[in-house]
Amino acid sequence: MRAETDTETTGASSTVCTPAIRVYRGGRLERETTSLAEIEQLQHDAERTTWVDLPTADHQALVQIAQTLHLHPLAIEDVEESHERAKLVRYETHLFLTLYAMAAPADIEAELERHQIDIFLTRNVVVTVRHGDGFDLGGARLAWEAHPTLLAIGGITVLWAIVDQIVDSHFDTVQQLDEGIDALEDELFSDTPNSRGIQRTAYHLHKRLVTLRRLALPTREILSSVINRATPPLPEALRPYFLDVYDHVLRVSDWTDSLRDLASTIIDTNLSSQSNRMNLVMKKLTSWAAIIAVPTLITGFFGMNVNFPYFQTDVGAVIAVTLIALTSVGLYAWFKRLDWL
Repeated sequence: MRAETDTETTGASSTVCTPAIRVYRGGRLERETTSLAEIEQLQHDAERTTWVDLPTADHQALVQIAQTLHLHPLAIEDVEESHERAKLVRYETHLFLTLYAMAAPADIEAELERHQIDIFLTRNVVVTVRHGDGFDLGGARLAWEAHPTLLAIGGITVLWAIVDQIVDSHFDTVQQLDEGIDALEDELFSDTPNSRGIQRTAYHLHKRLVTLRRLALPTREILSSVINRATPPLPEALRPYFLDVYDHVLRVSDWTDSLRDLASTIIDTNLSSQSNRMNLVMKKLTSWAAIIAVPTLITGFFGMNVNFPYFQTDVGAVIAVTLIALTSVGLYAWFKRLDWL
């Protein structure tokens, strides 16, 4: 895949996307090409399966492919509009899918990396449009090329391998988020937790989980539609493979929901822990204030400038010191027993 730059006579330049086209016959790679003109003949060749990969949503290439394969203009419009929701749309001549592969950056404050992949599926031609080089379909290509018998069935096998790789990216992402939740739990219940850091990290993890769920959850309905409502029906040889991917999607969905609830619980627990620690500090301060207040009261009483028994005598001083010592020790022992100190 490469980009060729054509310079117009006016001096301006335009970048034309060059697709990668792989033609398979009998499930085996027959040839590679970059000429979109060949698709006109290949679409009518029942013995061959063709994969066309566009690394970017190039308008000229999309228009040429749409004219050749009779793709619906609304589908082409959706491809050129980024951040479409994940979906499956059935048109008269083809299926159109929008899916998202994802990855979790190491920086917890960064958003999830999302890579939009648009797929056009006819009987024996599959067109993929990637919005940048962030997600490589090499793994999917190796998967379908490793199953030549399945690939001989048609383009639906290519769709299975692509969806499988995308769902694997969801699985890897939710696993990374699960590890982040585990580390956050250990920090939450440590002896010296960083409450501010825990709150910030839990918020970003929760935000990532919401994004993952929003982009991954529609994949469940997409696969269910392909498995149960495909026209023509899904070949029986491919049904176990699609069901396996569907099972992974269900696991990702359930895992994401449980982690999202756990992240919310961590946020609430952290706030409760902060409140409990504040109450503990206030309890200790109140206890020490009470211990200090009683001796202050005694010394204030004996310090009054009036005549009373033992005023300005050694016995009075002994009584005052004894009362101070007894009340202070008594209060300390009482508060200690109540676990206030």
